[in-house]
Amino acid sequence: MKSRLSILNLSALLFLIGIIIYTILKYKQLSEGEGWGVVAMVGLFGAGIVLLVIDFIIQKIFKSRTIVNITGAIVAVIAVFFLLKG
Repeated sequence: MKSRLSILNLSALLFLIGIIIYTILKYKQLSEGEGWGVVAMVGLFGAGIVLLVIDFIIQKIFKSRTIVNITGAIVAVIAVFFLLKG
């Protein structure tokens, strides 16, 4: 099962890399108090994994790269909206 590069998995991978780098650089600040910042980062990491799973499902449903990229872009915009809103 080979996954092709698409807009959604590229944005999800960049999101995951950003979360990991931010967590490493700001770990002391995130772990202050009761450590809820680290818990939040784990939750955001889970959201990135969910985006990768959604992309995998989209690629299995649609065989056209154009449709995969358009659908992935729509899902990525919706995900960014929810992450910024929440």
